Amino acid sequence: MAQACSSELKLHLPLLVDDMKNTVATAYHGMPDRLFILGADAKIAYRGDRGPRGFKVDEMEQALKTILASGAAEASAEPASKEDSK
Repeated sequence: MAQACSSELKLHLPLLVDDMKNTVATAYHGMPDRLFILGADAKIAYRGDRGPRGFKVDEMEQALKTILASGAAEASAEPASKEDSK
């Protein structure tokens, strides 16, 4: 289902469809709504409050900027690979 949705909507990001027992929803405690940012390591880098009243867009935007900046800093600190030096 996720693959069909991604293809039909021409989305270029990973999608997940929860199972019938709502395993992911239960694990992330997403009721009623919650916003997350996942880091490059696929771990939760930001967990917003329960929404919609708990949504703090400015806070989430700042968290995203911080996460992206730290990822860029890590990438520039990595030594060049053998392929890069050719």
